[in-house]
Amino acid sequence: MTPLEKYCLLIPSEYKAMTWLESICKNQDWVKIHSSEHHDVKSNRTVVVIEMTIHSLSQRLYELKMGVSIEKNRFVIVFEPTLRGKMNIESTYEQELSWHDQERLWCTLCLDVSHEHRKELPFCDQLVSMALGLRDDVNTAKRLPMLDLFLAHDQADHVWIEGYDLNGPERGGYGLDDEKMIPIDLRMLCHKFACLIEELQYSAFEDYDRYDIIGEEMRSEAIKIRRNKLNHPES
Repeated sequence: MTPLEKYCLLIPSEYKAMTWLESICKNQDWVKIHSSEHHDVKSNRTVVVIEMTIHSLSQRLYELKMGVSIEKNRFVIVFEPTLRGKMNIESTYEQELSWHDQERLWCTLCLDVSHEHRKELPFCDQLVSMALGLRDDVNTAKRLPMLDLFLAHDQADHVWIEGYDLNGPERGGYGLDDEKMIPIDLRMLCHKFACLIEELQYSAFEDYDRYDIIGEEMRSEAIKIRRNKLNHPES
């Protein structure tokens, strides 16, 4: 019995959700889940660390990691989920890379279950929702511009992009020599969103309106990127 299963048995509302999650993970080869148990000395509580990998239909690989504990007969998130993704291409090229260079192929993604669903859904149902959404990431991206922009880029682009969040893509911190190697289109893209964020910061728009504007720009850029790659497949 895994730590997650053990603690789900103590929470009636989680038992059915855990059974569904367990069934998916055991019967489908595109998703794997692992849980481990640790004692947090500082807060004197047990923390269950959950790691889940999802192979998507678009040939991407996603890794989700989070920590939870039990409080008042329910799971409480101890540290916020971290999600990262990359192209799922098994090649001798990637195998020959150093650990550091392999890590550069991953991009962090600021995606999570909505606060409304966190309150309404059992924790294991939230994990199932994340797994199914990332499995069919192309359709999920129709509702999430940030994910759409991630999918528009490929492995060569991801080397230079640290991650994607509600404000757009983020470049990693590189030295001057590496900076010169970053493709001009990626530099221009990140610069565009940096300028847009600064402009909206002092506007009269509410936060949700700002994110809608940025989201529309991400959607527009994803279309341009796909069109450019289609017209220039060698780039």
